[in-house]
Order: sequence, then structure tokens, then C-alpha cells
Amino acid sequence: MQGEEERTENRVRRPGRAAEVILFLILILTLVTGRIFQWMMSQVSLNLDEILYTLKHPVDGTDPGFYWSIIRFSVLPAAAVFFVILTLQHFLRGREGGSASGPGRKKPIEQELTVAGGAGSSAGHPARWRRMLGKWLLPVCTAGAVIFCAVSAWQVWTKLGISEYLRNSRQASTWIEDQYVDPEDVSIVFPEKKRNLIYLYLESMEVSFSDLSSGGIFEENYIPNLTKLSGQAQDFSGPEGGKLNGASSWKYTTWTMGGMFAATSGLPLKIPIESDGFDTNYMSTQDTFFPNITTLGDILQEEGYENDLLIGSDATFGGRRLYFSTHGAYEFYDYNHYAEDGSLPSGYKVFWGFEDEKLFGFAKKRLDSLSKSGKPFNLTMLTVDTHYPDGYTCRLCEDTYGSSYANAIACSDRQVSAFLDWCREQEWYEDTAIVVSGDHPTMASFCDGAPDDYVRKVYTAYLNPAKEPVRNEWREYATVDNFPTTLSALGCEIEGGRLGLGTDLFSGEDTLTEMTGRTQIDQELSKSSLWMQKQANVEPLTGDITYDPYDEENHVLSFTIRNVSSDKVDGFRCCMKMYGYRTSSGKDYIKWISAEEIEPGVWRAQWTLPVDQAYEGIVKLQPTCMVDGARSNVLDLHFYHLKYDAGGGNCEWYECDSKGRALKS
Repeated sequence: MQGEEERTENRVRRPGRAAEVILFLILILTLVTGRIFQWMMSQVSLNLDEILYTLKHPVDGTDPGFYWSIIRFSVLPAAAVFFVILTLQHFLRGREGGSASGPGRKKPIEQELTVAGGAGSSAGHPARWRRMLGKWLLPVCTAGAVIFCAVSAWQVWTKLGISEYLRNSRQASTWIEDQYVDPEDVSIVFPEKKRNLIYLYLESMEVSFSDLSSGGIFEENYIPNLTKLSGQAQDFSGPEGGKLNGASSWKYTTWTMGGMFAATSGLPLKIPIESDGFDTNYMSTQDTFFPNITTLGDILQEEGYENDLLIGSDATFGGRRLYFSTHGAYEFYDYNHYAEDGSLPSGYKVFWGFEDEKLFGFAKKRLDSLSKSGKPFNLTMLTVDTHYPDGYTCRLCEDTYGSSYANAIACSDRQVSAFLDWCREQEWYEDTAIVVSGDHPTMASFCDGAPDDYVRKVYTAYLNPAKEPVRNEWREYATVDNFPTTLSALGCEIEGGRLGLGTDLFSGEDTLTEMTGRTQIDQELSKSSLWMQKQANVEPLTGDITYDPYDEENHVLSFTIRNVSSDKVDGFRCCMKMYGYRTSSGKDYIKWISAEEIEPGVWRAQWTLPVDQAYEGIVKLQPTCMVDGARSNVLDLHFYHLKYDAGGGNCEWYECDSKGRALKS
């Protein structure tokens, strides 16, 4: 009798425990997701354009600390809250392992308390409260986590302007095409003696980092040396000076690759995001990067310049290697280069690769070599120590401020100033123009306190230019204007004073920012542009896939891939998902495998399906191409409808669409 009661009790208890498991899963998922949304909210300058661009490119070269910052902010707090709730739940519910009267069984806590107090004793009241709290704690906390996640999602949706993005993306605009000046259609005349170029991009460097009297937003000036430098250089602030001027960043130019693309092509980095139907783009599988445009690198290469790119991270990240190899045949001096030639100790890697102290050391050696080549040169550099979220503090950094990011900014300020002082002492300096420019405004929350009407601009200074500006007045300009202005600083005469969407600031021509205004420009850039899609000239990734019939005897699904259109694809990671086939964790069965290259250019993937339980449902196969060792584009999706008994017998199957409808032969 007692055994029957226990079996009945267990049967009643199992559905309750299943519900608890589901609630716990919802709790942890919504806590983590909500915290990730909160992390996105904390990145004050993060925007949808750069998120979409970055997510759709290989992440090779990414600073591991970036991922740790997400884990630290999102996963760890969520896990802590989860375990607190789990512990409270266990304490309040007690050890309900079975009947209190069974042999060797321990009584639930509430029973122990009631017995200890006697029948009708007031000691039973705490037990009832404990039982009630134990019953409702998990559902209430889960509901709270769902609300927290939903509110956080709405905040991100609002901050990123997703509604506006979706609305504008359905509207077409010809504004870019109408305003664009093709460098191939105008005369660009170089001086008889060509000047060298050093283009120094400073990671996330803003005018905002200076003090209030200098045009910044802080009481303390974190960039005193760069502030002083602007007074000795040209930042297009007019004859009075005193306040720093800089370039604003339009939409699609607010991350590193977007900023570098704008400054060298005069265009925003606006590319199709959903070009393959799988919410992605094909840039990582392309052999060229916007091959139909003419850029600064192209023009300098044609004029006989040696083009170099020197950066402290992997040049592949974000499409930089592809872009600068397509336009100007740059030589790359990046983290991989110096790791391979022995300039860095074996296994050495800090932050994104190597710190700026080493970058400037390598730059001096490279400049010594370039200056002896007999050819004009363009050394383009990118610092990294001021990258968000917290920057990198090297051995040269002083702990002056209460913020590691502020210390990194101040340290960068000193290092840049020292490097430029070294340049002034070199024989080649008189024949060299130097452009110092932030690549984009910082994405860190460091500038959260900026007034609503304050226009954040990247630091900009032209040293030793070949010209003085025609209009010696305060100018409103953007990073796209650096394209023609850089050529003008080299002494070039540009017909009409405009290239791309940029205006030569040494000329008397108005910039598009001055004529149209940043708000209206960003609205136009938000709309779709068929012209930009044509310039990108993105070739779809294609391949021939043969899906095999389901092998009923061996329970195998397989396919073969051949004739892949891009030689950048070095393999495939393939996913098989069985919808409705529950694993021990309660989730659908998923298995990732690497396709085997059975002969050059031919890959095969196959799965042995689990048959330990009866199954009827849809199975999805998804081959995803690998580029430079990272997952890139989804090549295709294919579906089967399967039905079989436990053990795999009595099998029925057919190929279908995602809804389970049989494909027509």
C-alpha cells in the first residue's frame, strides 16, 4: 500500500518538476539575454549599422577581452542571480524526497517544524509561509526576468532605431549617386615633386576628450598634446583658433572600417546586408572590395607611391585586408606579419595584437626604409590602445585618473606627440604631409555626459600641408571630406574641389555637411541605394549541392558540395537539426560537423541520426562556408520530413520545405 502511494505521488510530482525545469530554463535565458541588451545599451555609440557589418564578417583578430567584457557584464551577473534563486528555492521547498513516513526518509522541513511545535502550534505558520514562498518564488522571478528582458529589448530597439531602419530600408534614394563625383571624371594634377604621406588613424579619438575651453566636454583635458598640435597644424577652425575642430561621422562611417573607407573613398560603407536570403552578406567571400570605385590608394598607386598599412591587429578583421589590397596594392605590416618575422616574442599577444608602443617603434623602422627607396610613400597607420570598452594601459601609461580609459587616452596623446616630434627631426619631413585623424567617435560610455546639442567630432589635424585654405574660417565637415583634402595637402590640384561625397577643405567649395546638414544626410543614407549596391559589385556565393536520399538501413543523411564560386572558401561547417527530437536537456537535437574534403574542391558531410526514441518531424541541413578559419555565409538550407519508430524501423521520409510540405519533383 505504501509503495502504491509513493508511485502515485511520484507520478503527480513529475509534471511539476518538468514545469520547474522549463521555468528555470526560461529564467536563465531571459536573464542572460536581458543583460546582453543592457550591455548594448551601455555602449553609448553602438549603432545598428556597425553591428550588422561586423557580425557578417570573420572575427579573426578580435580582442578576446571584448568577449570577456560581454561575459562579465551579461553572463556572470545573470548566473549569480540564477543561483541565488535556485538556492532559495531549494531552501524553501525543503528536501521533498518522498513520504515522510517511509523508512530512512527525511521529513520535509515544513513537517519537521509542525511536529516540533505540536498540533495547532504557531510554529506551523512559518512552515505554511515557507511552502507558499517555495511555490511562487520561481514563477514570480521568471515572470520578472521575462519583463526585464522585454523592457531591455524595447530599449535596444528604440536606441538602435530599428523601426526607422526597417522603414527607411524600404525606401529608395538616389542622393548618393546624385552627389557623387567620380575621381575618374575630374582632373587631379600632382606637383612635379611628389610629397610623401603619413596617414595616422587614432582609434576612437575625439575632440570631446579635450577640456571645455578647448571645445571638449571635460573639466580635465585628456589630450593636451594633441590640443597644442592643432594650434600648430590645420584643423579648419579659422584664424582665431582656441577651440578644436574636427570631422563629424555620418551614418555608415562610425566604426573602424567604415571610418577608413569614408576617409579614402569619400563614401559611407553601405553594403547590402541580406543579399543571400540568410540575413548576411557576401563580403567575406569576395575577391574584391567595391571594385567599381576609385580611392586614395588607387590614385597614389597610379602615381608611383609605395602604399603600406601598419596596424597592431590582424588586417583581415572587418575587411581591411581585402579593401586595401583591392585599392592601392598595400603591403601589410600587421600583427601576423611581425609575429611571423620574429619581431614579436613567440606567442606574444596583448589586447588586439600588439600595443601602440610597438606600433610606433615599427613605424620608425619602416619609415627609415621607405625614405631610402627613392619612391614617394604612403604609410597608413592605425593605433589601438584607445579601443573601447576600457582601452589598453601599457607600461608607459600613468595612473593619473580614476578611469583606465582616461589613462589610455592620455597615454596615447603622449605617444602620438612623441612620434610626431621624431618625424619633424627626420630629413624627409619637409617633403611629407601628415594627417592625424580619429577613425570614428568612441563607442565607450566615456562621453555619456556630452550635452544633447554637442556635436561629437573625431580629432583632425593636417601637419605640413602643401597649401593654406582659401577660406580661413570655421568649417563644418565630415570624414568623407578627408579623401580630397588629403590629396590637396599633398599639393594636388583637384578640378572642382570635390571627390566622392567629399570636398577639398583647402578649396573654397562648400561641404555637403554645410549645404545639406548632418540630419538630412543621415536620413538619405538610411534609405536603400541601388547605385551603392552596383558599386559594391557583390557576387553571390554559389555551389552545387547534391542531397542524398535518406539511408533507412544506416539512419544516415548526407550531401556533397562542389563547384563553389569563391576560392576564399576553405571548408564547410554543417549543421543538422531535428525539430522535436528532444535531448536530455529538453532541447532539439543539433549536431555540427566539419565537411570532409574528399577531393580538391569537393566536400562531403554526413550524419548518423539518433534512433533511440520514436520520431516524427522536420530535419534541417545547413552548410555554412568557412573563410580564414571562421564561419561565414550559409550556402543553402534543405529539409527532410522523417518518421520512424524507436530503433529506426517503419521509416517514412520525403524531402520538404521548412513547413514540411513535400517538394515537387
